[in-house]
Amino acid sequence: MSADLESRIARLEAIEEIKKLKSRYAQACDDGYNPETMRSIFSNDGVWDGGDAFGRFEGQDAICEFFGGVSSQITWALHYMIAPEIEIGDDGKTATGTWYIWMAFTSAGDSGPEAGWIAGLYSDEYRLEPEGWRISLLELDLQIMSPYEAGWAKIPMMS
Repeated sequence: MSADLESRIARLEAIEEIKKLKSRYAQACDDGYNPETMRSIFSNDGVWDGGDAFGRFEGQDAICEFFGGVSSQITWALHYMIAPEIEIGDDGKTATGTWYIWMAFTSAGDSGPEAGWIAGLYSDEYRLEPEGWRISLLELDLQIMSPYEAGWAKIPMMS
């Protein structure tokens, strides 16, 4: 097998591993924002940046602490990660990716559970570590966080 073919196959395998990593992230979120599973998804110095809506958390401990509290606010969620575009760095050990997120959720509202929608764009950076691919930076560009009943045309961002 030629070196070029080997490098192309390695690149495709890396892309598939990163897709599986992002799927594990979505599953951990949908499993009550399981903080311990998040530890195996982010690098030790990883950053989760949810912007003004959710805040920025640096390092595995801070990320896990954040996710440990999210389930009291978002009591149920189903994350759809769609349209991935993943680029593997020339070194084969770093990568970038973008994903659209479409999410149905239930929040703990003041007068009881409230259904809602979230939509946005994830911009990620990944790093190959001895244990496998990890997210080193996740940035969420939130476009919609709307109540189900009103919809995003009337309320694009819940307060």
